Amino acid sequence: MKKAIISSALLVLATTTYSQQAEAAHVECLIGGTSTQQFFEPDFCSAMTNTNRPSVAFRFIADKDVADVVWSYSASATGNWECGNGSYCHFRDSGRQNHDVFYDASACVTRVLYKDGTWENTKHCATGHYSKQSSNPF
Repeated sequence: MKKAIISSALLVLATTTYSQQAEAAHVECLIGGTSTQQFFEPDFCSAMTNTNRPSVAFRFIADKDVADVVWSYSASATGNWECGNGSYCHFRDSGRQNHDVFYDASACVTRVLYKDGTWENTKHCATGHYSKQSSNPF
């Protein structure tokens, strides 16, 4: 009986530790061009902006030191992406599209090389939803 209780306790501890490690790595996002201060949020962020050229910043958070990251990304508006092989990725809306009310940008980390030499294929993503101020054509 004592062995069964100890085994159960170890199983719960291992499961809890594994689930915390599995959730440790994630992508966060933040909307730029707002009138209020924004903070990085895991998986999803949203804000109303006060510009027709807002931005969405992404960062990869891991429980180990990161050497190299491969990003995949997309956006509903035209703009410029700056995503190298580091832990940060950035989208800047060009301001050319103002026909929709809401826009989004998503970025995913698809492969990570850690500084300890280990690597993994992943699918850690975040999406930023934003509305933007329409530009005055006059």
